[in-house]
Amino acid sequence: MFIEVGPASIVITGEKGGLPYEFHRARVEKVLKQILEEIKDILPVLKQKAYRIKNTVSLPHVARKMVEAVKMVDEETLTPMAAVAGAVSDEIKTFLEKEDCDYLSINNGGDISILSKEGKDIYIGIGQNKKRESIPYRVTIRGLKEFGVATSGFGGRSFTLGIADAVTVFAKTASIADAAATYLCNKTAIESDSVIRRKASEIDPLTDIPDELVTYKRKRLKKSDILQALEKGLVCAKGLKELHCIYNAILLLNGQIVSTIGEGEKNIVMEVQNGSKKDSYCH
Repeated sequence: MFIEVGPASIVITGEKGGLPYEFHRARVEKVLKQILEEIKDILPVLKQKAYRIKNTVSLPHVARKMVEAVKMVDEETLTPMAAVAGAVSDEIKTFLEKEDCDYLSINNGGDISILSKEGKDIYIGIGQNKKRESIPYRVTIRGLKEFGVATSGFGGRSFTLGIADAVTVFAKTASIADAAATYLCNKTAIESDSVIRRKASEIDPLTDIPDELVTYKRKRLKKSDILQALEKGLVCAKGLKELHCIYNAILLLNGQIVSTIGEGEKNIVMEVQNGSKKDSYCH
C-alpha cells in the first residue's frame, strides 16, 4: 500500500499466515496525519541542536523518539529532524503491530522500519542516491526480528555536509538508523576544490541547519579524495558500532565501498549479487 501525506511518501507491506495483508487505508492515513501534525506543532523545538533540548516529557511520542535517537548518535551536531523520516516509519509500525502480522515493512522514502516475527531472511539492495541505481552488492538480514534501515547521501532528500553517494545504516530502530546515516554522511566531508558548498539557508530558508555549509555541487573527485572521505566516515561508523548504537554501516562513493560488516557476522551479511564485481569493496 502506498500512502502520500504532506512530506511523507510511505510504502507499507505486510504478511500474515504467509499471505499479503491488506491494511485499512483510511485508518493509516489518519494516524499518519496525526503524527505529522504533532511534529509540525513543535518544529521550533525540533529544529534546534539536540543538546539544547533538556526536557522531553511534554513532547509527543514521535518527537521524544526523534530526540532520543539523535542524542544517542551525536547531540552536538544534529537536530532531531535528522531522525524524522525514520521516526515516522517507527510510529506507523507501532500502530500496525496490533494487526498481528508476521511481517511488517514501513518504507518512508528509504527510511525503513521492519518487524519480522520469525526473523526470516530479508534481502536489501544498496543504491546510489544520485544515479538512482543499485550496485552489485546486497545485504542479507538473518535472525533479526525488529530493526531499522536508513540511507543518507549527496543527492538525496536532505542536505548533507559530506560527499558520499550513500551511507546505509542498520540499527535497532529506523529513527536511530536515520540519525546515524545523516551523521556518518556528514563525516565524509573533505576539503577539496572539487567540492562546492553553500550555506543551507541560501538554498532552503526553512532548513533546520541554516548556518551549516552543505555540499551544493561535487565535481570529479581524485582517488585520494574518495579514499579520504570514506575513511573518515568509516572511522566514525566503527565508533558507533563499538558503542552498540548501530548494528552496521555501508558507505559508498564513486563505486568504492567500505563497511563495518566483518567476516563471520551472522545477522548482517553483504554479498555479491548477479555475479558482478565491477565495484571494489573493502572493510
